[in-house]
Amino acid sequence: MPTLQQLRYLVAVADQLNFSRAAEICNVAQPTLSMQLRALEERLGARLVERNRARVSLTPLGREVARRARTVIDGIEDIREVARRGDPEAPQAALRIGVVQTVGAYVLSVAMPGLRAAWPEMRINVREEHPETLIRQLLEGVFDVILLGDELRRDDVEQVPLITEPMLAVIPAGHRLAGLAEIQPSELAGETVLAFDGGPALRRAVTRLCSWTGARLARDYEGTTLDTLRQMVATGMGISLLPALYVRSEVLREQLVVARPLSEAALTRQITMVWRRDAPRRRSYAAIAAAFRESLMPWHADPLHRQSDSAS
Repeated sequence: MPTLQQLRYLVAVADQLNFSRAAEICNVAQPTLSMQLRALEERLGARLVERNRARVSLTPLGREVARRARTVIDGIEDIREVARRGDPEAPQAALRIGVVQTVGAYVLSVAMPGLRAAWPEMRINVREEHPETLIRQLLEGVFDVILLGDELRRDDVEQVPLITEPMLAVIPAGHRLAGLAEIQPSELAGETVLAFDGGPALRRAVTRLCSWTGARLARDYEGTTLDTLRQMVATGMGISLLPALYVRSEVLREQLVVARPLSEAALTRQITMVWRRDAPRRRSYAAIAAAFRESLMPWHADPLHRQSDSAS
């Protein structure tokens, strides 16, 4: 049978796709790691890792074995945590969170203080990835939970909605709409709307809004960051519809752009926390999601009022 250490080496190589970095993470010499992986392949009678001078990759079987190895390692770590703390429902010592870029920093800046207060000893590791990568790596066990800007409809995951976040119109400070307290959707007629990749549901809603109001939707910039879109708005390239928590974090202190709510047909996105349905700590993740929801609740209830307070 494979040893636990061999499984750890395989997971490290799967994460890093580099033998030197994997050996460094595992705190062993690279020849030792390579030798143990070959021994693992011999025990299983199958090739798991493809090695050449250009790159390191896992075979399809290697990826599946690595996924299952993560489950084994997580289960053993879970047993250790339960034994150490004496509480099977206590969250683990380290929480690995994957986030999409348009959610991560802005949601975490609001939710993290409450999470730290509830579980001060828990180490939190956060990494940003594209949605498709986040979902794949969640299922592979790279992440414990992920934060998405859209609902995920799969039978093998559980998800909890954290906040229904409004989209606010971000416009140049000297724009004809900047003096309005709220923007009627009809006022968007003829405007160029710079879109960001907020997920399929939001993309459809923005498309419908632009079609209904007569605005021109510019999709050329969907791959850019929210900061880049804000800067493009500041130079007069168009207006954008950006998440309220991002507006709170970055736009309110900006002098070249302003944010205004839409008075009708407001656009929103659903931010969700997702974890594997078979995760050993799924009940703990539900408690963590509840802590996120509590921290975000004021912004869900009245984000515009809170933003005004923070700006004053």
